[in-house]
Amino acid sequence: MKTLIATFLVASLFAPPSALAEDTAPPAPLLSTSLDLRITGLEKGKPAPFTGILLTPDSMAKIEYDNKLELSLLKNKHGFEARRLQLKLETQEVLRLSERKMYEEIFVSQLNRIEALEQIAIDKRPDWVLPVAILTSFIVGAGVTVGITYAVNQ
Repeated sequence: MKTLIATFLVASLFAPPSALAEDTAPPAPLLSTSLDLRITGLEKGKPAPFTGILLTPDSMAKIEYDNKLELSLLKNKHGFEARRLQLKLETQEVLRLSERKMYEEIFVSQLNRIEALEQIAIDKRPDWVLPVAILTSFIVGAGVTVGITYAVNQ
């Protein structure tokens, strides 16, 4: 089984995969650069001066109204989205400032607590501790020195 897999892998190294693509024509533009935008009045019973779509003044007014309505809806939607994003930004800014203030207050509180504990540690030490510590250190140092001297002389 291993030899079969190894043979397949070696064979695949000598025959790389290939892909073929067909040339396609570019898509046709949606709007022509040579538009016929003639507007002509037409009376009943007269032949139209050109081929196209005939609109009554009411249908043209409806198209204009629909376009204006769609434009105003898009403007309102844009304004709403802009205001929503602005409010979201302001909310995030207020949240960031409140969290910063909270952490600063926690830091100050911890700093005050440390200073208070240091003051308690300093104030609670009795007056006799420092002289006793100095005297004990001197006696221990002298004892160690005498002991080392005695051990060296032996």
